[in-house]
Amino acid sequence: MTLAARSRGGAAPLAAMIFSGLACNNTPAFSPDAAATAVAATVAALVPPTPSPEVPATVEEHGLPSAEPAAPSPELRLAYTDAGNVDFLTGAGPATVLTASGSVEQIRLSDDGSVIAYTRRPVVDEPVELRAVHSDGTGDVLLMGPSDFDALYPLAGARHHDLSEFEFLPGTHVLLLNTRSTFEGPGLAKHDDLLRIDVDSLARTMLLAPGSGGDFVPSPDGRYLALSRSDLVEILLADGSPSGSGTIAYDPVITYSEYAYYAQPVWNSDSTAIALAIPSRDPLAPSTSGSIWRLPVGAPATLVATLEGQFFLMTSYAPLVSPDLAKVVFTRPTTTPNVVELYRSAVDGSGETLVGEFGAWMGWSPDSAHFVYGAADPTGLLLADASGASTPLVVGTDLRWYTPADFLYLSGSMGGWTIERGAIGSAPSALASPGGDFVDYDFTYR
Repeated sequence: MTLAARSRGGAAPLAAMIFSGLACNNTPAFSPDAAATAVAATVAALVPPTPSPEVPATVEEHGLPSAEPAAPSPELRLAYTDAGNVDFLTGAGPATVLTASGSVEQIRLSDDGSVIAYTRRPVVDEPVELRAVHSDGTGDVLLMGPSDFDALYPLAGARHHDLSEFEFLPGTHVLLLNTRSTFEGPGLAKHDDLLRIDVDSLARTMLLAPGSGGDFVPSPDGRYLALSRSDLVEILLADGSPSGSGTIAYDPVITYSEYAYYAQPVWNSDSTAIALAIPSRDPLAPSTSGSIWRLPVGAPATLVATLEGQFFLMTSYAPLVSPDLAKVVFTRPTTTPNVVELYRSAVDGSGETLVGEFGAWMGWSPDSAHFVYGAADPTGLLLADASGASTPLVVGTDLRWYTPADFLYLSGSMGGWTIERGAIGSAPSALASPGGDFVDYDFTYR
């Protein structure tokens, strides 16, 4: 299960402005009738199987109940990039190196910890290979190569088509992805499509054609997708078909860059609703605000409140609304140049509290009881509770929770990273020291 909220990347250019002042013949092919295949892919096939009811203890001839086996303790399983390859670590390790070809950039781990999807870019500035390997090192397979991406649609002036986002659907080995175009000069054009690859069978399906997909966040139970485009948010079934839910339309946000802003919804834990904060249209306007929306599955959307503040600068990493859909964070400028302050409140604006100076946003804990942010030093991460009171936590970046009290993060810097395991109230411990200027990781805890 991917618990991390991953960067959209759209806020970075403007934030800097304000604060600084194998193609392969055996790769799977798409089914010819994409629409029919998408409809035929039923939601039931994607829903994790219903757990079997507990079997009560039996009474043996001696009249005493037989002992039930103890449930295994949850175990952390970690996949990460290491000097351009994929490493896998279970519990205390040691880690196993799963690939040897190098040039790996991104990692995604299935909920059961048995399959790692990863991207590999053999040639700089050329499209990626999307591949998968089992966590025991077997079955390394090419899912899509550069020629596969280019063959999806006419290039129409673009140099290539390439991967944009990819994630496992919870409880499955089904990989969802969307794509983008790249050009000779600056520019990035998302196709707003949605594709599906079954990593076990290698079957590919085009679920949503360009313009009808977008960035996606699967619900925790794997039944639904919260889909975002630059002007719309909606909830679909996991096969791309309508869910009967309303939509949230919004004005495209000016990013002052080649990137478009995509709203970042968050699901509640029981997969019945999403909420999100959408910045006002112009982040450089004298007065800015954020609109807080709630969208239940199968029901219309509701505008909860519009709050005064700067919401855009925080949206490049994690959603601003808490997982219980009850609280939100945002910033406001101060009279000191390039200094902004962090606030939290209920989603309706009540109970507003000044937290402190803002420098980086790491997101909410799974139980919504805490959030993590950086202040003047963005790597000096602070832990704040729901009241806004904060204390020093760790020095690092890319922090991701796996329980309400436990988390992983990166310490160090380019060429010298360490993946650390931390907990509220305890000293962190190092899990791995991977090589490379940039490190990506994913994990499951079950």
